[in-house]
Amino acid sequence: MRIMSRIPNPFASRWSYISIAAAVLILTTSAGALYIGSSAMGLFGDMRKTWQNFDQVSEIKITYLTQMHRYLGYSGMAQHLNDYLLHGKEHLLDILDIDLDQAKNAVDSYGLLDVNEDEKAALHILRTLIQKSRVQIQDIPKLRERGLSPSEIDKKIDLFPQAATAALDQLRMSWRQQAQITKQTMDDNAMAAEKLVHMSWAFIPVMVLFGITIFWLVNKLCRQVSAYENEKVALEKSERKFRDMAANVPGVIFQWYERSGGERGYLYVSPRCQELYGVSPAELQRNWNALSIHPDDKKRYMKTVDEAFKKRAEWSFEGRFLTPGGEEKWWRGISKPMPGNDEITVHNGVIIDISLQKKMEEELRSLATLDGLTGAYNRRHFLYKAATEVPRSQRYEHPLTVLMIDLDLFKQVNDTYGHGGGDEVLRRFVEIVRKSLRGPDVLGRIGGEEFALMLPETNIAGAITLAERMRTDLQNTAIPWDKRTIKVTASIGIAMLNKADKDIHDILARADRALYNAKAAGRNCVMYCEEPIELQAQATTERLEFASPTPRPLDVN
Repeated sequence: MRIMSRIPNPFASRWSYISIAAAVLILTTSAGALYIGSSAMGLFGDMRKTWQNFDQVSEIKITYLTQMHRYLGYSGMAQHLNDYLLHGKEHLLDILDIDLDQAKNAVDSYGLLDVNEDEKAALHILRTLIQKSRVQIQDIPKLRERGLSPSEIDKKIDLFPQAATAALDQLRMSWRQQAQITKQTMDDNAMAAEKLVHMSWAFIPVMVLFGITIFWLVNKLCRQVSAYENEKVALEKSERKFRDMAANVPGVIFQWYERSGGERGYLYVSPRCQELYGVSPAELQRNWNALSIHPDDKKRYMKTVDEAFKKRAEWSFEGRFLTPGGEEKWWRGISKPMPGNDEITVHNGVIIDISLQKKMEEELRSLATLDGLTGAYNRRHFLYKAATEVPRSQRYEHPLTVLMIDLDLFKQVNDTYGHGGGDEVLRRFVEIVRKSLRGPDVLGRIGGEEFALMLPETNIAGAITLAERMRTDLQNTAIPWDKRTIKVTASIGIAMLNKADKDIHDILARADRALYNAKAAGRNCVMYCEEPIELQAQATTERLEFASPTPRPLDVN
């Protein structure tokens, strides 16, 4: 009513004029609505085309930047150059040449895109650096032929890492500047759309709602563009860190899966797989069994994998594999399942090379159990073995015999031929003894030239036969040393386990007493300490005439 009260009476009384004004208003409103709508749609289309073009070009540029960084950075050319200087493998020069070709292709491809003057300048610098780097890399073999060490070659070679980094940073900065320009263009379009919205208020209330909607959509799109740009930069940085880590971690990072139908494969394998295990990531992704597991470990490996996927549990395995060159290596793999659905199970894990660790473990085991000179068990491990075997033989009433062996006049061997000759005699003696031993027999070096031999499941007769064979073999063996020949003999004392023995020390004491008597009887003979009559009868019938427990010499021909 207030509006109508303000309309002049002449205008109110002339309906024709009112009709004309209404028609003009309707036409003007319609024209304005059409103008605003078409202008807004045009702005929207411009923003969409601007964003699509920016997004497509940005994706391509990021790809080429990543390739330049990869082949010119630490994980590419610099790493391969470092490997070549350390190992001198000629095929690494070919890989370096490939890195430069890949980097040049990325630079040339980047130049075909829509680039500004700063980007052109940076690309020119990168092309020049690649050319200079190629010349220097071609000179490396000549420097090696001149006898320069890797460190000297490294000082002479300058691949311009700082200049390359600066050029790549300039490209990134130019790309970000283009992103800012694109964002500013879209902001300008948003402001224009906002003005159109304000203009629409003068025409129809619907235009207000339409303008508000446009304004909201434009601002939302701008926020999404800014957020997307920030996420993209963060993602690029995170991906670069991950790839650097995966390229330098002392192992292989992997992600593998199993579908409900039993299909298995690798979703991701880090680049060092080729270097450490001789299988490329692409090959392992094509064939998840491409890693050649040692035949003796294959069944156990498959069992652990099957159980891990079946139970959706953590997986771990330690075993051997064979490189394409046939080299045997030890590795350890661990993985943990990701939360998922029933259709697919995904594991994230790592594989590391433990060959050096296994080698050290074996060396430590040998040092702890074996005599370093002869390879026989050391005293400590011999007593450890005997501490297990003696109670077992007593429990099941099985025969067990112990021999104490001492090389005759060994001090004279050392004095005559030196300690080197004495060491050679000890080694050859152990070789001779081992030719006559069975799997369960235990030979130990007790000290100096004195050895102990434990014979499970062997009676006196068997022990005598073996002792005589070893004594005769040693006596008939000429040991070459320093253009001379050494001949030695051995005295052997034998004792058999009886019910009264508390441990191995009781048997060793009797065998040692028999050995002492063998020495006193003139050396190079076998003697044994007789056991109680009931055990002796089980062992050998030839010795029943000796009633005394005193050690006696055997007849040696």
